[in-house]
Amino acid sequence: MAERFRTISAALGLLLVLWATATPAQTPTQAQQYFLQGRQYHLGEGGKKVDVEKALRYYLQALRADPQFYEAHVNAGKAYYARKDYVRAIKHFNAAIISARGRDDISAQAEARISSDMGGCYYKAGKLADAEKWFRGAVGLDPSLVEAHYNLINLLFSDEREEEAIRQMAIATEAAPSERYGIFRGRQATQESKAESDRLILIAVAAAIGGAVLITIVYSLRGGSTKGTRK
Repeated sequence: MAERFRTISAALGLLLVLWATATPAQTPTQAQQYFLQGRQYHLGEGGKKVDVEKALRYYLQALRADPQFYEAHVNAGKAYYARKDYVRAIKHFNAAIISARGRDDISAQAEARISSDMGGCYYKAGKLADAEKWFRGAVGLDPSLVEAHYNLINLLFSDEREEEAIRQMAIATEAAPSERYGIFRGRQATQESKAESDRLILIAVAAAIGGAVLITIVYSLRGGSTKGTRK
């Protein structure tokens, strides 16, 4: 998640820098300036040392200046996630999604990434049903998003829903191929081995029951035959 965050945040910051460069007659708003300062501390840019706490303070200042600032909500959510404060992370990711849906320049792919992050927060908080809803929503918005597929498969295995997890792996491999799913191959093999073992046990039990029934029938027939002979 950290590596993907670095890529996304860099892209968001670049958009703001390009905006300021392309329109020299305009200067970044106060909210944008706070955001850029926060990003520098978040990523260790501009000679700044990485300091998530300082980054978060700047993001929150940006949001006080502009409560609908999509990028600041996204990065604040990521900062809270890093602090394991999942309740506040969810609050900011949710605000980012609401803001995204009100803008024409936010793609379904961007919303899918935030939805996957939301699912991650719920998963960490132990709310698997909510996490699954957001992971599936992310996959629906962007079927090529590897992280959302990975998170959903991991959740299903964690919830001991192995058959569903295996089906989801097949879907993920088709829609969003990735070597990351390799970590689940062992669990898939174990599940398939267990299923085969269970099948063989059932066959053995059925054979044993059938044999016992057959012996009982033969014994009964012999008993009846003996009684008839004695008469």
